Amino acid sequence: MASSPSPSPAPPPASLTVLRIPGATPEEADAYWLREVYQGDRLPQLTLRAVLLGSGLGAILCATNLYAGLKVGPSFGVAVTAGLLAFATHGALRRLAPRLAGGPLSPLELCCAQAVASAAGYATGGALVSVQGAYLLTTGHHPPAWVLLPWTFVLSALGVLFAVPFKRQFVDREQLPFPTGTAAAVTVRSLHATGHEARPRLRALGLGGLVSGAVTLGRDALERLPYAWAFPGALGGVPLERLGFALETSLLPVGAGALLGLRITASLCLGALLMHGLVGPRVFASGLLPAGGGLQDLLTWSLWPGAAALTTSSLLRFALQARALKRAWQGLLSLRASAPQPVDALQVPRRWLVGGIAVLAPAAVWLAFTGFGVPVPHAALAVALSFFLCLISCRVTGETDATPVGSLGQVTQLTYGALLPRNVVANLVTAGITVNTASSAADLLSDLKTGHLLGANPRRQFLAQLLGTGVGAVAAVPLFYLLVPDRSALGGPHFPAAAAFTTASLSEVLSSGVSGLAPDLRLAGAWAAFGAAVLTLAEHLLPERVRRWVPSPLGLGLACLLPASTSFGLFLGGLAAEAVRRLRPSAVEGRVLPLAAGLIAGEGLVGVAIVGLQSL
Repeated sequence: MASSPSPSPAPPPASLTVLRIPGATPEEADAYWLREVYQGDRLPQLTLRAVLLGSGLGAILCATNLYAGLKVGPSFGVAVTAGLLAFATHGALRRLAPRLAGGPLSPLELCCAQAVASAAGYATGGALVSVQGAYLLTTGHHPPAWVLLPWTFVLSALGVLFAVPFKRQFVDREQLPFPTGTAAAVTVRSLHATGHEARPRLRALGLGGLVSGAVTLGRDALERLPYAWAFPGALGGVPLERLGFALETSLLPVGAGALLGLRITASLCLGALLMHGLVGPRVFASGLLPAGGGLQDLLTWSLWPGAAALTTSSLLRFALQARALKRAWQGLLSLRASAPQPVDALQVPRRWLVGGIAVLAPAAVWLAFTGFGVPVPHAALAVALSFFLCLISCRVTGETDATPVGSLGQVTQLTYGALLPRNVVANLVTAGITVNTASSAADLLSDLKTGHLLGANPRRQFLAQLLGTGVGAVAAVPLFYLLVPDRSALGGPHFPAAAAFTTASLSEVLSSGVSGLAPDLRLAGAWAAFGAAVLTLAEHLLPERVRRWVPSPLGLGLACLLPASTSFGLFLGGLAAEAVRRLRPSAVEGRVLPLAAGLIAGEGLVGVAIVGLQSL
């Protein structure tokens, strides 16, 4: 008897296969999404277990992002890592306490947990690392907790609200790629499609965290490992150790370098060789620095050319993105003029948006006035300006996956350098308004892109993101006080805090004027600014095949603010990831990127735990 053929598997729903919603017109794309992709009424999404899971992971990722930001400068999106951790954590709970965990998480519950964790771990960390770190460097003290905690939440939540009007244009109509959001959607799909696809990613994530955490424990708690092995020899009569040439035992820069890519990390290495190997010995030999000085003296001097390069490049990039602003504004106006669609019923209601802004915007102005002494009209102007800068932030993030919060914050600093000259605190506080709102707005749209591809209800996803900002503020502010108890914690090899020193140096220049700098620093800054401008224009104007060989001005500038050993660690990570990409491209997404995230998370979590235990 012939055996009957085995039934073919049912095709997956459209929400598990679509990466771009088809449709000749925006109205057709909306209809297709509502008919074929939307799952919000069929699958659970904003559940208690998803919120609790995302909140717990958000607190953890908040700690690692704060630690990594103080260590290497750039912050890293946590959406994909949050999805993997949520899936693994819930799977472990189902084995240990099945009644408590319940059944498997639906794709939309996993999307919700990822949104809460992402909002907590990413949207509240950048401003603390850069602006609040600069506030500590400039004033010598932290703002009180009763100011900083609501300040962090109000600005993050305001950024979430500011992004709502842009969602229909950027995510639904133009379908901008938002690479991190798309990658998170692909991750959620693969986790639910076949379990074996998740295992290598989770193993790589766990292995990276275990190894990095063990090394951190042995170095910082047990003191069995040195922080770095110094290179032997000298340059220009200055020992390499005093110039910062060493091999760090920290694995966090290696993981960060793998995420940043080879071009930026190679530029960091080149910048370290130029500043620490070429300029450094000459600065010591000329007597500009003490003859017996060390790495910290060199970093204090190189801060100014590094900040000049970063500021010039960021502002020039902002000017070159005028077309993006024009496209964003035209798209927003065309959306307002279009007829309502059935899918509009699922969006965030206008009354929520108006009511939220009516509460949070005055709260931000009041906190700026009572907590930091910024005049009310200037604080109100900063909030209004941040709305338009959020528009740019969301557009650029959607097109390039790079959120330009640094350059946007510097636009605000320049604006208030003219409006309130010699007021360093107001300069920093208004920049903080921009940085926090712009990062939160871009993060919301990235998460909404994930939900759009998975068929999530955008209104529930907005609520999840809003809850995440509250979790992030409650977790991030105490952790910031713990990691950075006073000014002396910043600037050493453990926490170089490059973003904080750059922001503080710009505010000081705007306050006292360039004439307040020593002649050698003015000359070094001028040359650095000129070089950064040339490289930025080359990035923008040259063809792609040539552009990839142009050194990154951001990488070169950042190298001036970091010890050479940290730049070398970042370069090793970028080089290793590039080698794997060339030899086995399929392993990059499945193994290398989770391993890199694990290296960052492992050191961040263990490092925070060690600092907490030592403070007790």
